Amino acid sequence: MALAMALHAQSISLKYEKMLTNPQGYVAYRTAGNIKVDGKLDEVSWKNAPYTTSFVGIKDGETPKQETRAKMLWDDTYLYIGVELEESDVQARLSQRDTIVFYDNALEVLIDPDGDGQNYFEIETNAKGTIFDLFVQQPYRTPQPSFATFEWDAKGMLLKTNVKGTLNKSRDKDQGWTVEMAIPRQSIAREFDNYLQAGNYLRLGMARVQWENGKDSYTTWGAFGKAAIHMPERWGFVYLSDKKVGSATEEFQYPTNYNLERLLWAMFYEQASHFAETGSYYTRTEQLKLHTYEVENLPKETRIKVEGTSRSYVIVATMADGSQTSINENGLLLRTK
Repeated sequence: MALAMALHAQSISLKYEKMLTNPQGYVAYRTAGNIKVDGKLDEVSWKNAPYTTSFVGIKDGETPKQETRAKMLWDDTYLYIGVELEESDVQARLSQRDTIVFYDNALEVLIDPDGDGQNYFEIETNAKGTIFDLFVQQPYRTPQPSFATFEWDAKGMLLKTNVKGTLNKSRDKDQGWTVEMAIPRQSIAREFDNYLQAGNYLRLGMARVQWENGKDSYTTWGAFGKAAIHMPERWGFVYLSDKKVGSATEEFQYPTNYNLERLLWAMFYEQASHFAETGSYYTRTEQLKLHTYEVENLPKETRIKVEGTSRSYVIVATMADGSQTSINENGLLLRTK
């Protein structure tokens, strides 16, 4: 149906506004020289790379007691991530790979290479450099059973930490710890895909878990609007620039048609809410009661249609040129030309 929607009392964009703010954006430049992965971030490339915004409280974006921020770089072989975590008492006990590392204070990195909201990778580490890496087929919120493959390893990944202070000694005051990782392009590829190419966007989430008095708290790169890490649509956009770090700068731009994708996510949230209340999904577009202002900035002549049954659905947005973007009940976001 054409997007000539009537004005309703409350838009779904307003209803879910905390989960529809713009995700963080970052321009990752190419390295200018070799990177030695030692946890120190002292190469010229790292010094010239810009910082991300500081991590904030996962739900509402509040400022945490201790700062966390990151830098990213890339080359034809690796995606490099460097994270600095301020911490006055650096503690880490777990040493065995693929133990549940977030039972220590930990850093989590989640990567959805093609931005479809499915089939993503999670890498966690504590201050000792103990790695917990896994592959997640679907976010845990999906109505169908999801699973994480703990047997998956980021083969060839280089990861080192550096403690600025003394580990596991509470009598003195530490500055914090740093994580440096080089993730091979093959380890985040499916089949023969290469996502490390100039002009591509990666969806990348970063979270810090901190324990205090037996309770955990999360800060993330950008607020998610909800206390849930596994929301790939809330992770940042990392744009891979063809420029070498330090040689030029490039202003971050969100992908074309991001406004359309954000509206589809609003409809996804409304469908999930309705299903939780009634045990069924909306099956007609008009039931979602879109506001005129929600669609007026979309590409001209865009049409949105809900297809499916009370137990499953797909929402398809068709542009004037015939290209389509769709989302289903699992949060699978697809783009076709």
